[in-house]
Amino acid sequence: MTGDRLTWLSLCAALAFAALAGFAETHLRAADMGVLDGRLLGYDLPEARAYLSALSPEQTALYLGQFRLADTAFPALLALSLLLWFRHWSSGGLRLGLTLAVALYLGADYTENMLIARLVELGPDRITAQAVATASLFTKAKWVILAGCFTAALLLGLRARNKRNLQ
Repeated sequence: MTGDRLTWLSLCAALAFAALAGFAETHLRAADMGVLDGRLLGYDLPEARAYLSALSPEQTALYLGQFRLADTAFPALLALSLLLWFRHWSSGGLRLGLTLAVALYLGADYTENMLIARLVELGPDRITAQAVATASLFTKAKWVILAGCFTAALLLGLRARNKRNLQ
């Protein structure tokens, strides 16, 4: 895949993220609290209970329906974009390591989605501290791994640009 096509794919992934984040902010914000998925530093039992208690029945249905569906498609699009950039810019062991990092991101994101969906299904009165701690751990792991992938993509992109400028 050429750099131009990868740029377009990346733009599509960025737009999909913006749409997902915008949907979450406009439809799933409850009592001035955002979705659990977006909390970079995670959340604890009282925070999860407060958020779930503030969700209306309509918001709960959206969280488990449209938002979950979009939050299943977006990570795959982002992972594909990262994988193709890493394939374009790296080789050998580095490519393998970066591929594994993307796989870890995707696994963490999908596991987080499953765990949060279970929290939403159970509701504020039936969730446990352990269930919240596990979901929060996967939320934090997703963001840390994704930050590492973006850092690697930025550094590889800068290296590729520098190589082009030297030629």
